[in-house]
Amino acid sequence: MSGIMQWFSGPTFSLRRKLIILLSGITCLILAGQTLFWLSTEVTDLDAHAAAHGTIVAQGIANSCAAIIDGAEPRRFDSLLDRVGRSVDLVELTISDRFGAVLARRRPDAEQGLPQERFDVFGAPRANPGIRGLLGNKILYSVSAPIVRGTVVVGFVGMRFRSSEIADKSTRLITVALGMALFWLVVGAVLGTIYVRKITKPLAILTEAAQAVSAGRLADVTISPPTSQDEVGVLEASFGHLVTALRAQRAENAVLVENQRQANARLRQRVDEVTADLRETANHLQSVIRAMEEGVITCDQNAEIVDANVGAVRHLNGFTRPTAGLNIGALVPDGAVLQRAVEEVLRTGKGKTLELVRVCATASDSEHHAVDLAVLGGKRTLLFRAYPIQGADKEPIGTVLIVTDETHRRLNDVRMRRHDRLISLGTIAAGLAHELGNYMHAIHGFAALLLRDTPADDPRRSDLVAIRDENQRAIGLLERFLQFARPGHLSFGPESLPTLIGEAEAMCAFRLRHEGISLETDLAGLPTAVRCDGGLLVQVFINLILNAADAMAGRPEKCLRIEGLPGDNGRVLLRFSDTGSGIAAEHLERIFDPFFTTKTATGTGLGLSIAHKIVEVHGGSLTVQSTPGSGTTFQIELPIAGPKEEAA
Repeated sequence: MSGIMQWFSGPTFSLRRKLIILLSGITCLILAGQTLFWLSTEVTDLDAHAAAHGTIVAQGIANSCAAIIDGAEPRRFDSLLDRVGRSVDLVELTISDRFGAVLARRRPDAEQGLPQERFDVFGAPRANPGIRGLLGNKILYSVSAPIVRGTVVVGFVGMRFRSSEIADKSTRLITVALGMALFWLVVGAVLGTIYVRKITKPLAILTEAAQAVSAGRLADVTISPPTSQDEVGVLEASFGHLVTALRAQRAENAVLVENQRQANARLRQRVDEVTADLRETANHLQSVIRAMEEGVITCDQNAEIVDANVGAVRHLNGFTRPTAGLNIGALVPDGAVLQRAVEEVLRTGKGKTLELVRVCATASDSEHHAVDLAVLGGKRTLLFRAYPIQGADKEPIGTVLIVTDETHRRLNDVRMRRHDRLISLGTIAAGLAHELGNYMHAIHGFAALLLRDTPADDPRRSDLVAIRDENQRAIGLLERFLQFARPGHLSFGPESLPTLIGEAEAMCAFRLRHEGISLETDLAGLPTAVRCDGGLLVQVFINLILNAADAMAGRPEKCLRIEGLPGDNGRVLLRFSDTGSGIAAEHLERIFDPFFTTKTATGTGLGLSIAHKIVEVHGGSLTVQSTPGSGTTFQIELPIAGPKEEAA
């Protein structure tokens, strides 16, 4: 049933169809009820008529049997039974005496001469057979009548029969009833359809209009005057007012939308203008920040980097590269102090300046010469100036850091201090060399006079020759020293570095053997010739060898290794490595300063300063690496082609 209701209420059936089906169903029910009632009445009348007719027939039989009931002839009732059988659709006819004993019985559809049995005079009550029984000719009538002789009942007649007349007449009645029902059904369907159409037509129009309204097609909706004064008319009028109000509202909305569109267009244009101005300002600001020599780093409230310019990357070269998302404390070793400074700026809203001296984490720095970094012990000086970035509520929302590498300033301070001392050294050296030159020239003159007066076979002549030659060598060295103190034209030419190192080793051989120092040389990587002043370089080599010997005094292991290696870009490397006591880290910065020495008893502080100056004159560099307690390595880097003209 629920499935039928769902199907009936589905989208296939419109309201009009549903109403027509409903009216048709009601009409059918009414007609069926009326027809059944009429048929039932007619059938009841027919049934009563048939029963009365049977009773009359039975009474007639009883009257006919009154005269012959007491006879002795057993077949005295046959003629009577035959006549009754021909006139009535007989099922059974029984004649009995007053005591109920059956005297005669006739069953047309059964054998005659059945055994005598008692006869129920009144029979069983008859049930209503219904229309179906009438049509099937299945109605069985049972009637009885007393056999009266005078005033005495001498027997009874019982008869059961069928009436085909009732069935035929019932069939005709049902046919007539069905015809009438069909006629009135058609009439009712036509009238109902007309009436339903009259009701549903305005509803269908309203439905189409409502669909058009829901689809937004208000212009396609035609407003008609109400067709009636009933509920449908009220609905039509209300819908018309609704459509009119919707049209007015749509017109008003269209005006508002147009105004909003124009306002949005103006706002969009203004936003585009402001955005263009901001973009231009941002690009200008970015260009300025990118062009700044100083490094600029911006951080958020968590001290994490948001952006960094090229200057920051350049100034922090050799340390951690500043990238977005990196904590500011990870830029340099031991950067917790930098992070605390940034947090303090965020907390107080005041700027802060911080100077950090840190050792380079990598050797990728290209702005600082290796010699200068070695002078500073590989340390770099970084200056951070932090300022708060304020939001609209004047509260700090971030930090901007200005980063500058102050290593050049430190290096310039070292160079200026060294330069001043070298000027003083040059002045002293010039005066000292001049005075010593006078004495050495006098010695040279007296040695020459003694050699002239000394015979060739005199055993003292070899000593005089040695005095003269060594004095002449000392005079040459003094002249070169004067050229170093007072820069002029140096004598550059192709020289063999292994030969020059061999000369320095020969002059220091006695001390090395005396102090038990083993000497290892590996000069296979050196070129055949280097443009240099051989005499000055020999003095540098002698100075480095003697310093190594002094550093290894009292050490259990004494070994000096001299190694030659080819360098990059047409340069050559010389390394002097000893197993001495090493140099303290705080002394590395001043190791090449004039008059600075760690030898409290014998040192003058001039040897390494002069050696450094000689190597610089050659366009090279002299650096030192030392680990206290493990030894020291001095490295000389020289150009194979000699110094540039401006350097010379």
